[in-house]
Amino acid sequence: MRVLSKVLIAASMVIFFTSCATSITVRHLVPGEVDLSASRNIAVASTNAYKFPYGRPLSPWIQGLSETDFTLSSGYDTNLASSVASTASRMILDSVQGTGYFTVLTPEVTDAYMTLSKVGENTSAMLKSKGMQALLSSSISYMDVEEQVVGRDVKTFVTEDVDPNPNDAIVNMKSYEKVTSREYFLVQKATLTLTYTIFDLGSGSILFSRSFTGKEDQETKIGIRTYDAGAPGGYRDERRYSSGYAPSFKPLFEKIIRSFSSTISKQLAPSWQTKRLTLMSNKPKLEAAKGAYTLAERGSYEAAYRQFLSLYEGNGHIASGYNAALLLEAMGRFTEAVDLMNDVYNRSGSRQAYTALLSMQEAKSQSEKAQRQISGESTHDGQGVMMMQYVVME
Repeated sequence: MRVLSKVLIAASMVIFFTSCATSITVRHLVPGEVDLSASRNIAVASTNAYKFPYGRPLSPWIQGLSETDFTLSSGYDTNLASSVASTASRMILDSVQGTGYFTVLTPEVTDAYMTLSKVGENTSAMLKSKGMQALLSSSISYMDVEEQVVGRDVKTFVTEDVDPNPNDAIVNMKSYEKVTSREYFLVQKATLTLTYTIFDLGSGSILFSRSFTGKEDQETKIGIRTYDAGAPGGYRDERRYSSGYAPSFKPLFEKIIRSFSSTISKQLAPSWQTKRLTLMSNKPKLEAAKGAYTLAERGSYEAAYRQFLSLYEGNGHIASGYNAALLLEAMGRFTEAVDLMNDVYNRSGSRQAYTALLSMQEAKSQSEKAQRQISGESTHDGQGVMMMQYVVME
């Protein structure tokens, strides 16, 4: 018991020290994946709808209901592809406009100009005359829908006479697991691939292209079959889903597209990235550093930085120097942060300081690149970037 008590005390001390770790919030400006600083005026076209290769992809009636008295019409409708494309158009437009980085020509206007190309007009020239520098086009390049009804047995423990013979006076009671009911679920699955491309209106070259693929599914309980309902071997089917039509697939596709929208904005424009950094613990313990930790916990980063820096310069306290550098990073003063962390590393040889130094240097580089994109100082090299990303949600 005495040994066990020591273990519990040691464990509680570990938990205590872990919970006492001080962390600070750091916001970094990161660049867009593609440099569009020379193409800040973008015409956004409507998303092209997917065309199912064999007409209607699903039967009007859902398969799997033959063993029940339930009936259910398909959740697919003939307007699904066009409706999903409209949703994609709106979400892409919202993503691009939400960056606050671009001047945007909306799909309604862009589509009108693109339609004129069918009668021989030069769409690129017309869009350029409106001050546009790039065209964003998109399409649903793949869609798939599946739906079926599945039955799942429900087992419970029962106690009953396993040989109910009326002519036998002996009652043979046993407890065992028995199938008492069967539940029926409609399982719907949706898969979608969205591709978008940005063209330079001057050269006609591709600046950036990316594809996403996502999956979503949902289950709807439609009924339950209860066995031995009134007579041995009998059953009763009870419908739990009142509508005669299965739920629409559209919310599933909207969820997939919504998962892409925030990624699209980060790909095209600089954005803020927030993370938490943990301060180095006060070891070797320096009583004078307690106030600096308290200030950092309260969010008073400037005051905490000054105290930590004073302790580092006056006492050579490595943890204080490390923490002062992190606070400089949190305040966006990257050059000072890198210089100070480099000094901490050179003095201490700390692997923790070295790792933090590399992270700071990367953050500094990313921030400077993002600033160049925002100011338009980045030079465009004329090379297109084509990438594929598959985001699959099971």
